[in-house]
Amino acid sequence: MRWIDQLSLRFRSLFSRARIEQELDDELRFHLQEQIEENMAAGMTLEDARHAARRTVGGVEQIKEECRDMRRVNYIENFLQDIRYGVRQLRRSPAFTALSHTRRRHWDQYDIL
Repeated sequence: MRWIDQLSLRFRSLFSRARIEQELDDELRFHLQEQIEENMAAGMTLEDARHAARRTVGGVEQIKEECRDMRRVNYIENFLQDIRYGVRQLRRSPAFTALSHTRRRHWDQYDIL
């Protein structure tokens, strides 16, 4: 995959996550259905074909996570989640926020840190 295509996919993953997730679901569902049909053509019953297809394809959630990791967008999303969590915690305790800000300014004054 060319680097411009990879960059495009990463930006799309950041800003239109629901659509990308839907595309991933559709693709995995397609592969699972293809495997089921292949198993049924080999003479399995529908139920047996489904179970065998799930074993062959593997864990759908694990595959999704691998795809997300390959796009390398999780790092950015996790970073943004951490920032939102930190801001939420600081809003929850304004006294702590004021105290830590005051202490930081105090230490900056002496240029210790």
